[in-house]
Amino acid sequence: MSIYNLDHVFKPKSIAVVDVIPGDASPSELLLRNLVWRGFRGDVFLVNKAQEEICGLVPYPSLTAVPSPVDLAIIAGPVENLWDNLNDCVKKKVKGVIILARDFVAQMKNPEVALSQLYGYVVKHNIRILGPNTLGFLRPHLKLYASVVPNKFEPGNLAFISDSSTLASAILDWAEKKRVGFSFFTSLGDKVDIDLSDMIDYLGIDFHTRALIVFIRDVKSGRKFIRAARAFSRAKPIMVVKSGRFVSFDGERYTDMAQIIKRDWVYSAAFRRAGVVEVDELLELFHVAESLAKQPRPKGKRLAIVTNAGGAAGIAVDALRANNGDLAELSPKTKEALKEILPEERLKNPVDLLSYAPPSAYHKAILACLRDPQVDGVIVLHTPEFGINVEELAWAIIKAHQQVRYKPVLASFMGEERVEAGRQLLSEHNIPNFITPVETVKSFLYMYRYDHLLKLLFETPGSLLENFFPDQKKVRKIIEKAALEDRFILNQEESFAILETYGIKVSKELPESEAEVYPLSVGMFKDSHFGSIISFGFGGPALKAEKDIALGLPPLNQTLALRVLERTKIYKFLTEEKKYSLVPLEKLLVLFSLLIVDFPEIKEIELNPVWFGKNGYVVSGAKIYLEDFAFLPRKETRTYHCPAHLAICPYPNQFVFNVCLKDGSEVNIRPIKPEDEPLLAEMFSSLSEETLRLRFMQPRNQITHEELARMCHVDYDRELNLVAEVKEDGKLRIIGMINLLRLPDEESAEMALLVADNCQGKGLGWLLCNTMLQVAKQLGIKKVYMEIFTENVRMQKLAEKLGFRIQSREEDVIRVVKEIA
Repeated sequence: MSIYNLDHVFKPKSIAVVDVIPGDASPSELLLRNLVWRGFRGDVFLVNKAQEEICGLVPYPSLTAVPSPVDLAIIAGPVENLWDNLNDCVKKKVKGVIILARDFVAQMKNPEVALSQLYGYVVKHNIRILGPNTLGFLRPHLKLYASVVPNKFEPGNLAFISDSSTLASAILDWAEKKRVGFSFFTSLGDKVDIDLSDMIDYLGIDFHTRALIVFIRDVKSGRKFIRAARAFSRAKPIMVVKSGRFVSFDGERYTDMAQIIKRDWVYSAAFRRAGVVEVDELLELFHVAESLAKQPRPKGKRLAIVTNAGGAAGIAVDALRANNGDLAELSPKTKEALKEILPEERLKNPVDLLSYAPPSAYHKAILACLRDPQVDGVIVLHTPEFGINVEELAWAIIKAHQQVRYKPVLASFMGEERVEAGRQLLSEHNIPNFITPVETVKSFLYMYRYDHLLKLLFETPGSLLENFFPDQKKVRKIIEKAALEDRFILNQEESFAILETYGIKVSKELPESEAEVYPLSVGMFKDSHFGSIISFGFGGPALKAEKDIALGLPPLNQTLALRVLERTKIYKFLTEEKKYSLVPLEKLLVLFSLLIVDFPEIKEIELNPVWFGKNGYVVSGAKIYLEDFAFLPRKETRTYHCPAHLAICPYPNQFVFNVCLKDGSEVNIRPIKPEDEPLLAEMFSSLSEETLRLRFMQPRNQITHEELARMCHVDYDRELNLVAEVKEDGKLRIIGMINLLRLPDEESAEMALLVADNCQGKGLGWLLCNTMLQVAKQLGIKKVYMEIFTENVRMQKLAEKLGFRIQSREEDVIRVVKEIA
């Protein structure tokens, strides 16, 4: 249900607290005190059968007896009264409910039945429920503490969501001591309705939230999570830590590769695809959030270390290499600058200034490293020494960073009382500081990882499969034949035929032309949360011994395929030691991904061995297992246009249209692709400043690569850009585009049109708008909005012709809306 009615829960104007048990040790009275005494500006009602005042509130005997409307009901009493209280919520037309009910599942005889009944209330009565088994929530900016948490926090820009109530309590105690400011906190409990994906969407449009940290046990819907997380991470960092790293999959697995893989590996692959930074420890969530909030993101992972302690530097270097970071190689210019403070033999990284180095030496060393183009960031490690003023040292670090602000500086002042004043000074001037060198190094690398993931989200891929259309009917006949023969395992000949249909090279024999070949493996299995998962790694009989495997979520393009390959040790060996080109393997993964996308009937595949040498690859072994529903007549199981077996929507080929302009010229209208960035850039470069201003509603003279990448890299389940493409002199050109952005309520969308200057007045705008409105109807959109400058009379006339009506009018902008039947 996404953010539908969530303001009734998290931004209520009136709250009723039901079944409060009085007493200083009562969690429910603590919640009531938090609401009444901490400055909530709305109305608070007490609902209790016992007529005893609590916190100065006279109780009402039932929720229906409350004389005013109630946005949020917090059910704080025993589970025995739950159903009566929910029925009262329905009668009172309450749209938001929090069910505290700690240890709800343990208290219920049939917890699954109870949770199912609760969800029935959600669906039938349009009620949003947080919990059961939740601590409630905090919104310090609104002075809204609807929680059984005793802590009080300053308003901040960090949101914290936890799957565990008990763990969250401990973390909040630590955060209060560290004076961490929050924009939002909640524990989700048993997630009968409101889940992590809903909260990510909700906080994505919260002005006060600039970063999100999450403790996850699991997600209810992989597709919903990835869709929300990708949208959030484009604008704000999201960091997660997940429990259950060594949990295996439930159910039977057929292929060797699928039997090796742990559930946590799948989550990690999903996090990377969504732009989410995964950390190892709970407190690292706060460390990396602080670092991202206070410092610029590093553009690479080359780190310089400035220290007065060789032992601490050694620990930092070990942590850096263990986490795939790089120790920066200092440039000759930097070494020359360091000669002022260091002898020739110590002109290297780590920059060891020795025990009694004065603050001035730190300043010169840090500044020289920050100015080095071969350095992406600096960490400063200091152990307390007699006679060294720690506050002067902190000022040396601060002033060096103020001179070079575009690279991050982090510090570790080891010790306690003797360095506390320095730590405080660093914090006041936005220099993150940590207790240990390992924490410092890992925070730097997590910062880099977020920036790296963002770049991957918007990297323009190469184009490997232009005009490739495999014979799907041939593959379908093979699957149907196996089904008629009551076989769910295809034989080798059938498997090879399917692979060859998708352009994958097969042979039962080793390639004779190769003097040296290496066994690899490619596979696919299905996860209950994230659907089809593609695997790649070292193969042959050593597959289970090596366990050198990387995962990716289809669909894959060339860039995404390369990212999967890069995560394996065999990739590094083949590229660094053997100097092989891995483009053939990139193409193999893209073709394999296309097969997976097209055929949900395939349950598991393993290609092993895939022999690879300097001349390419050949598949010598293949196993394909079919789903049970492959034996039934084929039905398209789709949510809108997205196949049900995928967590990420593939390219929507069904939204490709051939149309004609007024002058008879043919135009191809199709969804945008990541590969379209060069064509889109060419169109934007031809636009007048006036056209850009009317489209973006502000003066523009150019569009950046990052903006173009965001337009081309869209989540087809949430956003759709249709482009109008023509062929002139054998060259493709984009001459217009229209954007449809689904709003978080999932029932409405915003639409925006752009037509190239030399194509205006030919009817292209009407064709693009009319086509997109038809697509919106297929996607289940009920309302489409547009915002138009009052001076843009032509666009206003077009909107009127399309059936839009004026919803609101401001000084410069008209907002129009169209209801879609």
